[in-house]
Amino acid sequence: AELTARTDGLFQLSWPQVTPTTRTTEHTLIEVPTGNVHDVTEHILTTLQTHLTNTTDNHLIILTRNAVNTPTPDLAAAAVWGLVRTAQTEHPDRITLIDTDDTLDPTTLTGNEPQLTIRNGKTHAPRLTKTPTPQPPTWHPDDTVLITGGTGTLGTILTRHLIETHHIKNIILVSRQGKTPHTLTDLNANITTTACDTTNREALHQLITNTPNLTAVIHTAGIVDDALLTNLTPQQLHTVLATKTDTAHHLHELTQHLNLKAFVLYSSLAGTLGNPGQANYAAANAYLDALAQHRHTQGLPATSIAWGLWANTSGTTQHLTTTDHARLTRDGITPITTEHGTALFDAALGLNTPTTIATPLNLTTISKNPTTHPLLRNLIPRRTPTTTG
Repeated sequence: AELTARTDGLFQLSWPQVTPTTRTTEHTLIEVPTGNVHDVTEHILTTLQTHLTNTTDNHLIILTRNAVNTPTPDLAAAAVWGLVRTAQTEHPDRITLIDTDDTLDPTTLTGNEPQLTIRNGKTHAPRLTKTPTPQPPTWHPDDTVLITGGTGTLGTILTRHLIETHHIKNIILVSRQGKTPHTLTDLNANITTTACDTTNREALHQLITNTPNLTAVIHTAGIVDDALLTNLTPQQLHTVLATKTDTAHHLHELTQHLNLKAFVLYSSLAGTLGNPGQANYAAANAYLDALAQHRHTQGLPATSIAWGLWANTSGTTQHLTTTDHARLTRDGITPITTEHGTALFDAALGLNTPTTIATPLNLTTISKNPTTHPLLRNLIPRRTPTTTG
């Protein structure tokens, strides 16, 4: 029962085969180029802004290759999926997102599935599914754990958990200011707080080089700079990307030789569901999920946890209004308590899968909503269509 309680709210993204309805409506096809994440996402952002502000424009099909549902994702294309998921939320029924292997004509598939992958002539759509039962994670007191964003709300919750529950003695908190939060001063462990701009590869390299016996890296750092997609500036995009994606990629490259036991990325449900007003944040988090998949395929440790809303207010949620919280509750998103969140963290690490979604969902509430997000369709009982005479 305890394991069930710990894993309640843990999901994975699966890609079952579907048969989408086909439409022959006029459409505009936008192919996503290859390149680095900043250039590619800015290109798609400005392209979408042009089309979406033109109300007479056709249905848009955004076409990627190897972005999702693949062992070796193109990280920039994966970030585009996060960006476009938000565009779809903000502009319902205007955009279809398709990842193709060129075995089927994608332009015939603009029906009832907003997101699809084409594999060997078959179409697949993303769905959340429950995870299997995890194994308990194996920490050792002598582990040395480096946490980016370590002095933030989630970083301090995690630090206390690792010390009190797993008895880890050595924690390095990385932050911009480099001051240890007073909430951690009662803990019996070696907590070192270091000021470092983690988007600066050389600074991060120095930090990692000067950290003896590093065994785990946990990247919790992130910022938000919200705006509706049609108002989002390239600067807002790049600022949010830098903290999440640039830092994650530097950590990935700079620790590959270290034989880490854990490499954990704090992602967000925004990258999976496409939160309105957060296209930049969704792009950054979708990138983290893809990076974890990339590492997993290379045989490197990798766990990206796409968190839902934490009950504790943090730097990324302090701007949420009462209306925002009411909308999330209506959508069935249940806030994560500290106790549940730390249990979900342990469970996610015990799954040995690269990506996990951690968000308690109120399926009763979701089943009563007039429309269901396509990703949640497999979690709730099928509705019986009602007929009117």
